[in-house]
Amino acid sequence: MSMDLPNAPKSQGKVIPKMYSEEIIDEEARRLIDAIKQPERWTMEHCKSIAPYTLEINELKEEKDVYLIAHSYQTPDIIYGVADEVSDSYSLSKSARDAQQQIILFSSVRFMAETAKILSPNKLVIHPSPEAGCSLSESITAEDVRKLRRKYPGVPVACYINTTAEVKAEVDVCVTSSNYLKICENLPGDKLIFVPDRFMGEHLQKSLNGKKEVIIYDGECEVHALFSGEKILSWRERANKVGIDLQVLSHPECSADVLEESDFIGSSEVLINESIRLGKEGKNNIMLITECGTADRVLAETNDEMNIIGACVMCKHMKTTLLEDILQSLRNPRDDQIIHLEDEVIEKAKFSLDEMFRYAEA
Repeated sequence: MSMDLPNAPKSQGKVIPKMYSEEIIDEEARRLIDAIKQPERWTMEHCKSIAPYTLEINELKEEKDVYLIAHSYQTPDIIYGVADEVSDSYSLSKSARDAQQQIILFSSVRFMAETAKILSPNKLVIHPSPEAGCSLSESITAEDVRKLRRKYPGVPVACYINTTAEVKAEVDVCVTSSNYLKICENLPGDKLIFVPDRFMGEHLQKSLNGKKEVIIYDGECEVHALFSGEKILSWRERANKVGIDLQVLSHPECSADVLEESDFIGSSEVLINESIRLGKEGKNNIMLITECGTADRVLAETNDEMNIIGACVMCKHMKTTLLEDILQSLRNPRDDQIIHLEDEVIEKAKFSLDEMFRYAEA
């Protein structure tokens, strides 16, 4: 019943890395194997093939004083091979803001790199894969927000951080999956607009029932929309038949029926920490209802035996970036790999992000 995780990504030959001695390559390959902890998928042979990329990327980071941050859904070779910090949207947005380096490379989808630029407008922000979008952020535009404001004048608008800079510039506050309940409950008034994730909006409606009216938008994450409560029940029945006590941990971007069948709900980083905690208690049969890159991190970051159960659902956008894309963008970034935003958009969007930090840290 264990999850079948995808094969390790192979180089596409777009960029040729530097040459290194066999001894250095072997040492780097062993470092990668020890960090990733999945020798069946990430074999010595494969790690030796990617070692020249991780070696040169890490050299260039030091040489150019680059801070490389990666979202949890990136592949293990990026997370454990070259990233300086790995986390969920909230933590990474703070890291981008507080980093001492003047060059940020964000291995993620586009809106996250835009968020880094908003919070650090004077820094050079590089996004190696400009084609890496997001179904949720693309579900809403700035004009859609303006229409909602005209329809509901005076009602505060909260937007999930999975949105473009232009959308962030039109709202009162941004939120993430780790803080949206706290922030939305503390917004002024008895009514609010929540965009764009309808599933998170429905969860918010239920949580704030009797306190606030929540007006929601009809956007969704194409990954989390694939899960259903019916599928979870089916997995539970199969697990029970073979004596497995299944722990179901879900991301709040999932539908209400999924969350109702879950034992725990939280952001990517919270799900990882909870999985590791359960493993320490001997509850090691875990179903992670989110992008399956989260499973890679759980397996790498615990010394306890874990049995990750379920189907692997990957975000094709998050998996767009390869080591060779990072290497190319570090060597000589193209203009489309550099985040450019208008000053007015940055100023207005930064206000909504600053409000997020203010409410979340109150």
